[in-house]
Amino acid sequence: MTYKSGRIASVIRWNGVSARVRLKDGSRVTTKASYRPRVGDWVVEGELSCEQVS
Repeated sequence: MTYKSGRIASVIRWNGVSARVRLKDGSRVTTKASYRPRVGDWVVEGELSCEQVS
């Protein structure tokens, strides 16, 4: 199984547990998300990353 990494371009949906997002490269991924992700946040190897949020 491969995991995508990239900067979030848009948030498709968020339910408080997971989020479906579109990355800058156009791919769509679902990731665990205890907080609402924002445009510009990062998904690193399939997980929402707090460390790389600017």
